Amino acid sequence: MKTIVVATDYSATANNALQFGANLARTFNAELVLLNVYHPSVHVSNSLVTPDAIDQIIRNNENRLRELALVTAFQYQVQVSGVSKTADTVEALAEYVASRPVDLVVMGMDSSLLEYKLFGNTTTAAIRSLKFPLLVVPNDIPFQGVKRILYACEYSYLSEDNHLELLKELTRKFEAKLQILHVETKKEPALAAVGDQILAVDMLLEDVDHTYSVIDNPSVGNGIMQGVKAWNADLLVMVPHKAGFWELFLKGSATREMALRTRVPLLVLPNLH
Repeated sequence: MKTIVVATDYSATANNALQFGANLARTFNAELVLLNVYHPSVHVSNSLVTPDAIDQIIRNNENRLRELALVTAFQYQVQVSGVSKTADTVEALAEYVASRPVDLVVMGMDSSLLEYKLFGNTTTAAIRSLKFPLLVVPNDIPFQGVKRILYACEYSYLSEDNHLELLKELTRKFEAKLQILHVETKKEPALAAVGDQILAVDMLLEDVDHTYSVIDNPSVGNGIMQGVKAWNADLLVMVPHKAGFWELFLKGSATREMALRTRVPLLVLPNLH
């Protein structure tokens, strides 16, 4: 990883995500970019303040971002820059990532909000429009390294060009234990199909140590949460297929409750082609 972007609004949730991003940047000797999307207040939007006052508000926000970048650079001894935009957060992220090479985007997720049950409005939108690797960090989980990774795998979701390089890079760099999880939703699992998946993933991840786990559960979401708990994972990795998959994953109060309880960072790896 050479460039990591952290989306920040200066909240406690964003600051916790920044802790993750900064530690990763230090570990990989990567550049850290703090992206702040400034949303003008209703009064500003309705032009109830003068243009000079608006310029001053924007300058104050930019100064705050510059100060945060300086403090972060000093604290973690990494190269840090700040980018401030006035736009929709997801649009700003997509525009920035499209304009230059970015290896990872880090966003926080606030468990105290009702919207958290859908992984947060902004974060959900980012996942659904995903064209970049995204690490979603719960607000109350401090960075303690990456020791145990669970990859919830459905091999048919992977494109031919997705070689899971970021997953392998994280596993190697942190010398983490990696487990591949398959959730079998059918009452009578197709053992041959599961075996084919294991063989395919084994070839894809042949250069990193890994183990396997198969869990029988009629709910994909519940099965994944069961696997996270059994493996004691501190990082969950998934490759989304379509919006329908996320709707399936998030459907039902029981699944959302389990997602709330499990509380692990989620790394979403997109199919780029």
